[in-house]
Amino acid sequence: MRLLWCRFLFKLLVIMPSIATSAFHQACLMVMVPLLQEVFHLSLSEIGMVVGMGLMATAISVPAWGHLAASIGSVYAIRVILCFALLSVSAIALSFVLVNSSLLLPHYGVVMLVVARLVYSVMAPALLPIAQAIIVQNTQEPAQVLPSIGRLNSMSGLGRLAGNAMVAPLLFVSKSAPLIAPIPIYAICTFFAFRHSSPAIAKVKEGCKSDKQTTFAKRPLLVAFSLQMCLSITYVLLGPLLKERLQLDALQATGLASYCLTAAVLGGLFAQMGLLPVLRASKSAIQIASAIGVAAGLSLLCIAPTLSTIVASVTVIGASAALLSATNSVYMFNMLPAASKTKASTYLSSIQFTGLATGSLLGGFGGEWGLTHTLTIAALLAIVLCVGGSRFVISQKPVTPPLRPSDI
Repeated sequence: MRLLWCRFLFKLLVIMPSIATSAFHQACLMVMVPLLQEVFHLSLSEIGMVVGMGLMATAISVPAWGHLAASIGSVYAIRVILCFALLSVSAIALSFVLVNSSLLLPHYGVVMLVVARLVYSVMAPALLPIAQAIIVQNTQEPAQVLPSIGRLNSMSGLGRLAGNAMVAPLLFVSKSAPLIAPIPIYAICTFFAFRHSSPAIAKVKEGCKSDKQTTFAKRPLLVAFSLQMCLSITYVLLGPLLKERLQLDALQATGLASYCLTAAVLGGLFAQMGLLPVLRASKSAIQIASAIGVAAGLSLLCIAPTLSTIVASVTVIGASAALLSATNSVYMFNMLPAASKTKASTYLSSIQFTGLATGSLLGGFGGEWGLTHTLTIAALLAIVLCVGGSRFVISQKPVTPPLRPSDI
């Protein structure tokens, strides 16, 4: 009983809100691309480079966090992550406030922004894969792994939903309000992380000492990389796309982008919390159908002339991407022994962030070449890599039995 109570408190007070806050912050930055360009005097390609550098730092650092969590325990790793996430988010907000208030020259503000963003990117994104590994290690029934992953990912979805929905209202308070909002929540999570610990999480320290010779299936990794690359291209270009097609200024485009991405996150939450528990026995059908949905949504976005069709496009993309990400992760986990799942989770996350970084760079540089052309390339990549790759993923048989209670 004490074990269950400690596990519940740590998830409720630390893991869940910190994952949601991280997603909130990321969503705000994506939506605020037009404002960031205006305040820091950056081009779209330069914004893409800033975002891409941060995501590449994440891709490099996340596997190291898997090894660190195995060495010192997940509780201590989460404490370190939260401390640095709090400091870096505060620095990002401070750089925006100082430059927007003309108290700091834009080029100095950009340096401060990039350094803080890199620190944040090395720290905060590791929360989700560590939490996923905890969930997989403590889920005794194989049939419950997919819904459990979906529920955990839904916290990230809730954070993105809150970020996308609240950017526009917060902008009425201040241009910097969306960047300041995560600071008190991170502070509260950090406080409780040092006040509470969970024996269930400490257990992962022993279980994640995996065989160094374990190899990971390449097909799910290819699908994960391709999906995140296409999503990153879409989200980086969404604000500029609205600005160009609807003839809006930077503030209006930022507000509408927040509502469009809110629709995408709502679609993803419905898919994760509503469809996954019902359709969990049909992983193959979900994998293929969701990959086709991502490609179809991107294709529609390429030609969408009105706000309603743009909203419909990103909603389809959001729902399909949520399903594809969850099923693809489970396929990969089912191919590995229990002791390798923590390492696999961080490695998969690293590949996903590499895809996000690649998409940010492609979106930034390609957006200056042509928004529609770049989105068309993203749609073609989704057809070839996500749909084609998913076909090979579902044909690959697990090399080890599914997770059993005796593996915990």
